[in-house]
Amino acid sequence: MRQFGGHVGYSIAPDCWGQGYGTQLLALTLDKARQEGLQRLLITCDKTNLGSARVIEKNGGVLENMVTEADGNLLCRYWIDL
Repeated sequence: MRQFGGHVGYSIAPDCWGQGYGTQLLALTLDKARQEGLQRLLITCDKTNLGSARVIEKNGGVLENMVTEADGNLLCRYWIDL
């Protein structure tokens, strides 16, 4: 999980993209994680998923690196310090 997965997953219906729902959803999730005593979260997204990358970055995500999955897909790995 530390290499290819992440601690948080989310999905927004395509007809709701670009309306800030992903950013709000992740912010609320981070608030809950803080309340639960977590200090740091790993969130990943495909390199081609620019919308998700923006959501992560707007919530303080810092790109650590990119890794190539077995199928050749490039995955961006972000950490968010809580």
